[in-house]
Amino acid sequence: KIFENPEEFVAERFIGDGEKLLKHVFWSNGRETDESTPDNKVCPAKNLVVLLCRLYLVEFFLRYDTFTFDFKPSVLGPSITIKSLTKASSTV
Repeated sequence: KIFENPEEFVAERFIGDGEKLLKHVFWSNGRETDESTPDNKVCPAKNLVVLLCRLYLVEFFLRYDTFTFDFKPSVLGPSITIKSLTKASSTV
C-alpha cells in the first residue's frame, strides 16, 4: 500500500514530504518524475499541463466566492458538474 486512503481526495497529499509519493504517480507513458525523451514517449507538455491547471484553479478561486456542484461516482471516474457560481465581490 503506497497511499493512505487512496480513494479519498487529500489536498496536501503531495506537499512537503508527500512529494516523494510523486514517483508512484503515472502520467501518459511513465512516472510523473520521469523526464520526456523520444524513447519513453512521456508527454513533453506534462509540466505545462500541470502548470496551466494550477493557474486555472487560482483564477477560478479568485473570480468566485462560492460555487455548488453535483458529484456522481462512476466506473470510468467521477463526474463533477458545476451548478452555480457567485462572483467575487472584489478581484485582486
